[in-house]
Amino acid sequence: MKYRHAKVRTADSYTFPGKPCRMEVDGRSMEIEKVLSHWREAYEDPSFYPEEFYKVRASDKNVYILRYCILFNSWWVKEHRRAT
Repeated sequence: MKYRHAKVRTADSYTFPGKPCRMEVDGRSMEIEKVLSHWREAYEDPSFYPEEFYKVRASDKNVYILRYCILFNSWWVKEHRRAT
């Protein structure tokens, strides 16, 4: 599945963009119940901007990967695993 654009609200944090706490995807709003992991991806080429990733469990009990694009100040999401 490809990444889709998402609106994400973050909690105040000393690091940018902050910990995600709510997301809206395709007009559907969900609370982030838990951040399962967080990592940054950087490249050796300094012309590339690093991106931040969050693996989260949402209120619909599915697991998603949230990607924050620093260059465009935008959030993207893809479903990682459906609830069973």
